[in-house]
Amino acid sequence: MNKKQVAVIGAGIAGLVTIKSCLEEGMEVTAFEKSEYIGGNWKFKEQEVSVFRGTELSSSRYITGFSDFPIPEHYPHFLKHEQYLDYLLDYARHFDLERQIEFGIAVNALKRQGKQWLLVATKNGTTREYKFDAVAVCTGLNEEPNSPKFPNIEQFKGELIHSSLYKDNTPYKDRSVVVIGGGESGGDQVNEISQVAKSVTLSLRRGVFIMPKLDKRMTLPGDYFHHRGTYYYPPVLYERIETAIQRLFSFINRKQKAWQIRRKLIQLSGGSYHQQFITKSDTFMEALTKPNVYLKPQLERFESDGVVFSDGSKVEADAVVFSSGFNVHFPFLPINSSNWDWRKLYKKMFHPELPSLGFVGFARPNIGSMPPIMEMQARYFAGVVSERLQLPEPGLMQSIIEQDAQDSRKYKPLVCDRITGIVSYVPYMYELSELIGCRPVLRQLISRPLVLWSVLFGSVAAPHFRICGSHANPAMLDEIERQGLQVWKLKTLDEKLLFVMFQIIWGLGGLVGYPFFKILSYLPGFSSLKPRLDF
Repeated sequence: MNKKQVAVIGAGIAGLVTIKSCLEEGMEVTAFEKSEYIGGNWKFKEQEVSVFRGTELSSSRYITGFSDFPIPEHYPHFLKHEQYLDYLLDYARHFDLERQIEFGIAVNALKRQGKQWLLVATKNGTTREYKFDAVAVCTGLNEEPNSPKFPNIEQFKGELIHSSLYKDNTPYKDRSVVVIGGGESGGDQVNEISQVAKSVTLSLRRGVFIMPKLDKRMTLPGDYFHHRGTYYYPPVLYERIETAIQRLFSFINRKQKAWQIRRKLIQLSGGSYHQQFITKSDTFMEALTKPNVYLKPQLERFESDGVVFSDGSKVEADAVVFSSGFNVHFPFLPINSSNWDWRKLYKKMFHPELPSLGFVGFARPNIGSMPPIMEMQARYFAGVVSERLQLPEPGLMQSIIEQDAQDSRKYKPLVCDRITGIVSYVPYMYELSELIGCRPVLRQLISRPLVLWSVLFGSVAAPHFRICGSHANPAMLDEIERQGLQVWKLKTLDEKLLFVMFQIIWGLGGLVGYPFFKILSYLPGFSSLKPRLDF
């Protein structure tokens, strides 16, 4: 039997895991990368869209690593961009992925020809055509910077720059700078610029929910305390418990200026922890405590020497940095991709009108880590293309798409229209694991109690999905046991309190209460008590 031929467009994180997953399913893969290197925007580039010099991961080492290739423990909790690029290169070498990649080649068009895809690409001025049975689009979210238009922007005499072209704070010494947007890059850049600038003004359209990556009084990262057991609660109850815990810690830290600012930004965000995108930046709060850093509402218009905000106040500025995200555009697709809405795709991956075409790497978790999600998507794509797994029939697929879109509006009401690819990290990972057939089977872990405890109440990490099902790797049981809990590393009172609250009370409470909530949810008028995640 002839092997399936698969094209992968892009050799960044999503491209690498897709190549590996397709090879794992016994298919032949050709990847097309327009640059001359692996790693996408994690490769630092002085004059192009890429990470900046001070970039580091916003998710911790254990949460970020791939399922069967953990990030070594000698790395810090939060890797610098060059360390993470080294990890990606090690991953590519370990699984011999580079030989599948054609570098310096741009994909111009995809056309459907019968049951195959015709891919048109150009390299060194020469255009070639290729035929494939399936195609994975792995070009990434950060391709086309979004620079919003404001009234009178053309009159501004200062510098305008998108955050993706920011490299370091050197150009902003003794200048007055305005940063628009409160994402993780924007927060880190505000902090860097404030170290050398005369003043920095952060403009936010609405508040943000900030969760520090690693509080100064903590030994373990904040994402260590986000686990599966909490999702055995009904969302309506989960929200109330989470809000109560946030208020408790705000009270405990009420005398700290950074926490006062954090509480104000949460209030301005208009929602709770799980209703929006989480900004994971320690530097964000610290920057806003500095005397030369100011917080302003939405920018309304430009003037020649500065900007005016929606409250009528004006700030003189020499430079404005747009931390305003990216536009998603696929000019090579056979359909219009402007105003692309990921809620119209099955599991943010498969378009009903484009068979055997998958999108990997475009789902964005509000908290958690993107690389494990990319890997799960890649495994699902590879399983479907190899025909080991089956997509739902069209009618059922459309109904699932509509239900998922409805859930997105229900669970992420504050951001679902702006970030259409947003997902809840833990439920989404478990949804994909069910489809792939690699969801951890708890009864199989009884002989490994530390692993069982970690899967239930430890950080939801990629190795959890290599211990059962297809392409399982038994070595990951040891990895989970070694890195999944780390209870023995808890040193501070705050961490011990968090452990008791999140893992003992909240986690075990969800586990014990699950059957009660499940039964009640079947009764008329109690459907809102249905747990978010099934046991």
